[in-house]
Order: sequence, then C-alpha cells, then structure tokens
Amino acid sequence: MDHTKQNAEVPFRLLILAMAFVTCLIAANLAASKIFSLGELSMTSGIIIYPLTFLVLDSMAEIWGKQVAQKVVWIGLAANILFTLLLQAAIHLPPAPFWSGQQAYATVLGAVPRVVLASLCGYTVSQTLDITIFIRLKQRTNGRKLWLRSLMSTAVSQLADSTVFMFIGFSGILPLAAIFSTIGTEYILKFSYAVIGVPLIYLAVRWARGNRRPAAIAPDGH
Repeated sequence: MDHTKQNAEVPFRLLILAMAFVTCLIAANLAASKIFSLGELSMTSGIIIYPLTFLVLDSMAEIWGKQVAQKVVWIGLAANILFTLLLQAAIHLPPAPFWSGQQAYATVLGAVPRVVLASLCGYTVSQTLDITIFIRLKQRTNGRKLWLRSLMSTAVSQLADSTVFMFIGFSGILPLAAIFSTIGTEYILKFSYAVIGVPLIYLAVRWARGNRRPAAIAPDGH
C-alpha cells in the first residue's frame, strides 16, 4: 500500500469547509474596520461574519473529529498572521506621488498591533475551546443532539472570545465598565446568531457527510 498517497488524500468536502472557515475568518478581520450601529448599540461589522466560523468548525468536528478540526484552527491562525503581515507590507510601500489614498488605505487596513494580538489570542482560545466542548458533549450524548452541542460549545467559546479580545486589546484604554458592557452586548448578538444558525449546521453536516455513515465515537473524540 502506498502510505504517502493514502495520507495525501483529503476529502473534497473537508477542503471546501476549511476554505469557508479561513475565508470567513479573514473577511471578519477586514470587515471589523467598519463600525455600524443598531439603535444605540455600536459594533464592528466583523461580528456578522465571525460567528459563522464556529458553525463551520463544529461541522468539521462532527464529521472528521477533534484532530482534524484543531488542525484547521491552526491553519486559520497561520493564514491570519500571514494575511496581516502581507497587508502591513502593502501599507508600507511608498505611495505613488499622484495617489492620495495612502492615509485612508492605512487607516482602514492597518490594525493596531495590540488589537491584532488580542484578536489572535481570542481566536485561538475560543476556537480550541469550542472544539473541546463540542467533542466532549458528543461523547456524553452518544452523538445525538447536535443542536444542543453546537449551542453550548458556541455559547461558552463566544464568551471566551469576546472576553479575551476586550481585555487584551483595551485594558487600560477603556474603563472597566465599558469593557464589560461591550462584552455583554457582543455576546448577546453572537449567541443570537448561533441560535438562528442551528438549522445551518444540520444542513452543513448533512452535506459534508454525504453518503458516509456516522463514525463510531472514540473515547478521545478523534
């Protein structure tokens, strides 16, 4: 048996979901430079995209297990770092004398290093936590109640994401009350998004599974 060929074979639907995960992740970071308002609440536009990453990640964990999902998280982290470095390189290229958009370009695409660090830390902690909780609940429910596993893992991980991001990014800059208020507002919106997205994860899992039968659940969740 050609083990090299066997190990190189990656399910096409896994590649599609991984692509969707990384795309949503990078798009959320780009969109975050715009602030929008709903009534008296103001939030970054990335909040309408980022929760989709948890839905996609849970779909991959459901079909291919914890190890595969965790590898996709690390790939997303590496892609995010590379994307940020490439953007910084583009920003620091000398602008043409006739081009007047340098300041606006740098303002929109040049994130403050501390905020970038906060985003990467929040991402790593929350996505890893999401996978861990999702797989453990899968073991306890014997693979049933996908909706409950998705909601509970997302509820905890989204709170972790907002908390890590806000405290690393804005401690000493914003008042503590403002940090907690922002965490609460974003969390409510993110969790509402997760509830609305429950039917989507069933569709994603059904599509990703195709004609495959549900795999047996290993004790370690792999």
